[in-house]
Amino acid sequence: MKKRSALVAVVMLLVLAFSTAVWADNDTLVIGSGAEAVGLDPRLETDVPSFERINVIMEPLVKFATNMELVPALATEWDVSEDTMTLWFKLREGVKWHDGTPFTAEDVKYTYEWVLNPDNGAPNMGLYAAISEIEVVNDYEIIFRLGEPNAFLMNNIARMPITPKHDGDRSDFRQKPQGTGPYKFVSWTRDDRLVLVENEEYWGGRPNIPNLVFRAIPENATRLLAFEAGEIDIYQGGVVPQEITRLEQDPKYVVQRTPGTGYNYLGFNTKVGALSDVRVRQALSYVINREGIVKNVLNGIGTPGIGPVSMSLPWFNPDLPRYEYSPEKAKELLAEAGYKPGDINIRLFTNENPDRIRIAEILQYEAQQVGINVEVFVEEWGAYLARIQETDDFDIFILGWSGQLDPDRAMIRQFHTNGSNNYGKYSNERVDYLLDLGRTVPQESQESIDIYREAQYIVVSEVPYGFINYTEEVGLLHPYIGNWEVHPYGAAAWQDAHLMTKSK
Repeated sequence: MKKRSALVAVVMLLVLAFSTAVWADNDTLVIGSGAEAVGLDPRLETDVPSFERINVIMEPLVKFATNMELVPALATEWDVSEDTMTLWFKLREGVKWHDGTPFTAEDVKYTYEWVLNPDNGAPNMGLYAAISEIEVVNDYEIIFRLGEPNAFLMNNIARMPITPKHDGDRSDFRQKPQGTGPYKFVSWTRDDRLVLVENEEYWGGRPNIPNLVFRAIPENATRLLAFEAGEIDIYQGGVVPQEITRLEQDPKYVVQRTPGTGYNYLGFNTKVGALSDVRVRQALSYVINREGIVKNVLNGIGTPGIGPVSMSLPWFNPDLPRYEYSPEKAKELLAEAGYKPGDINIRLFTNENPDRIRIAEILQYEAQQVGINVEVFVEEWGAYLARIQETDDFDIFILGWSGQLDPDRAMIRQFHTNGSNNYGKYSNERVDYLLDLGRTVPQESQESIDIYREAQYIVVSEVPYGFINYTEEVGLLHPYIGNWEVHPYGAAAWQDAHLMTKSK
């Protein structure tokens, strides 16, 4: 009897321990991510996976709500002068950095002056170049004075989290940052997980879930298996398209969908070999079967691409050239350019995203049918970005943009001769003129619409990009996760993670 009682006691203790472990699991939110972050410094990063993580650690002055309206973050009030030349911000009082240091206007001034210093190599410096002077009025009031008008600057300010003046120059800040956000950095094991813990003194209230873990799982099918096994609680983006219908019909899961704010594209190195001929680029654009890719590869997630500006924005040009799938037209253009089948050999680079790999293979096949030989290379995300952003060692590549909420953001970095993300070295003097001019006129004016519609027409005609599809954001979560809504801007998906609940 004593032995039996002891056994029962052990079993009860094990059950209790197991139950405690299960309930303790409610203290940790595990987020799946489609790629590892390149770094965690908002002044240097440009990719969505990095900002997914950054935006729970640090905060900008204002941020985008899920309806894409600007709402307060570290600034509680703001005002933009009618000529856009002066921006005034009232900062939130009582905010502390994760080490307890008070947040003030000096931190804002430091962040933007760091970005604007060409010696620091901030990739997005050009987005803020209109700022000529930053005046600290007092600890909680700051004024940006512009040297030239920029009608879209507020949208870019929403994408620049503030970094601490007293700590931002630390040599390992990019790997071990601190911010004012709801979660604090604990540890980062590359290609595995980033571990964060609640900021108990967060101005927006202590997080409902005290621990946050980002799991980097690049392969979409593997990430889905981890989700279905309960190893991750939620993720946005990279849902296996072929599984979307099953997941939507299964009551064990919750699927949220919303139109995205970006596009995926085939990028061209416009200065190399045959690709310097616009007719060759046009030919390759004609063999992108956009409708087939959206239907069969993406299973209806998103819509066929047309140009860089979303069709939902007033600046979209409905009269853009359309590259309907036509191998015959492609062959005509190649012959006109003087190329015979087999004359053109090009390399196509992409990352480990399985949808992009499938698209690359389709493009390889379609190009072969019109006499262009394409070799496909698949690289790890960080190495891939480094190749495209830092070298000219590529011919064509598949990549995407998110958060293109206005025509300036959707075009100036990518298609201006001096654009910070003009990876393909595209250059057109008229486009440069129009993109510079577009920043100086009121964004709600007909002049603004006319400027960007002309710029789009030139760009789409000259094909520095072959636009594949407009994005759609898809979120996948377990029913025990509450108070979350899929965000049209993927980088902002987790900015309100502190409000989420978990009752497993």
